[in-house]
Amino acid sequence: MEHCGRGDLRREIVWSPDDIGKHEWRLFAANLEPQRLGKLVRWLRAIVPAALADRLRSDTYRYMVGRIARADVIKTPKYANTKQLGSVKVKYGAYEKAISEFALSVFKSAEFTHEPQVVRYLIGAVDQKCLFVDVGAHFGYFSCLAAVRGATVIAVELQRTLCLNIEANALMNDQWRVHVLCAAIGAVPGVTQVERMDPSPGKQATEKGLRPNTYPLSSVNHEIVPVVTLDSIIDPRATAEFDRIIVKVDIEGAEIIALRGAARTIAERQAVFVVEIHQQHVATFDGTVEEVLDHFPDAGWTMTLMTDDGEKVVTREEFLSAAGGYLDTENICVRFEPRR
Repeated sequence: MEHCGRGDLRREIVWSPDDIGKHEWRLFAANLEPQRLGKLVRWLRAIVPAALADRLRSDTYRYMVGRIARADVIKTPKYANTKQLGSVKVKYGAYEKAISEFALSVFKSAEFTHEPQVVRYLIGAVDQKCLFVDVGAHFGYFSCLAAVRGATVIAVELQRTLCLNIEANALMNDQWRVHVLCAAIGAVPGVTQVERMDPSPGKQATEKGLRPNTYPLSSVNHEIVPVVTLDSIIDPRATAEFDRIIVKVDIEGAEIIALRGAARTIAERQAVFVVEIHQQHVATFDGTVEEVLDHFPDAGWTMTLMTDDGEKVVTREEFLSAAGGYLDTENICVRFEPRR
């Protein structure tokens, strides 16, 4: 049986129920939210033969039970609030002091918006046809915003405590398209170690947590986390499924390592990159600001400065020029978009 849209599959169930295969049904059901799954099960019981309804209900039920079980084991944040970000409302919470000190400044103030330039861009750029890869996701600030706008999100964070907080924030927003990956983004696959410390923004990266180290694997004071590349995440399946892929990289100087592991994605110009360049930390990872820019030559990419006050398209020479004064800013948010 050929692939059908949702409406076509419903008609097929009624007209030719014996032609519905388990694999096709599971693909269909996997894309439905729990409320729609429940509604569909009730519809099946009224329309299709009992034996088929029982089989399809069984295949559907596992998705609902899986979500309930996931919600049962996720800790409820100690502090929570709803943040108005432009036209979008997002729920955020935190249950650990180091997270809450940062998070509370973000979502408790009605006037303050963290990195408004990125918020504005995401609100206008992401939708259900978008894959958003949030590298350095912290407590899920951008991940949840993108998910509420309809995007599928891969939130990459190397601090396990923060990963749990991302899971909690995604659950508060009922956003099951947020997929949390506890990993470091690197130039080559492998494993690395990070200290078990309080989950402070950027502290792991600036402590050289991604660089080769000599800590024994038996250390009880370090987490062992996988290292994955952006090329391994943005694979042919991702490029085939989504109309737009946006990669946000904010990892305190380690952006130079992340980009080294995105050579194919960049060469094939398969994604938009929103990169926060931490010029004061890039050297920690044996890189330079110039090398960050080398990945995105002017011939194939446009370069847009993203500031609180607005955006400005610049060339490499303009960006590096002392006259421009751009490098006087410690953390510079830049968007690289493929030329078409």
